[in-house]
Amino acid sequence: MIFLTNDKFIDKKKKTPGLRKSKAKPKEMAKNINSVSITVLLFVLLVASTEILKSEAQTFCFECGPVPFLGTNADCFNCCKTKYGSPPVVSGVVEGSEKHCHCYC
Repeated sequence: MIFLTNDKFIDKKKKTPGLRKSKAKPKEMAKNINSVSITVLLFVLLVASTEILKSEAQTFCFECGPVPFLGTNADCFNCCKTKYGSPPVVSGVVEGSEKHCHCYC
């Protein structure tokens, strides 16, 4: 006969206290672990296939034009394209307190 106490049970036949047994069955726990594993695997495959986490960061390459650059971002990009070429340069941005035209590759 087994009597339950706060966090222990006492088996009257063995006269020894022990920890309370888990109510979850091994097969149920295995199903839960398998479900979580499959869900994580599908999420990783989704992220990898759609490139959701792919970085769009560009690298600063050159400066173009006079300082301060008085044109717009479009003017800056045109300056970068004519001076350095279109394949390495992908954008041009006027930035900084001194209004520099920065070319990004």
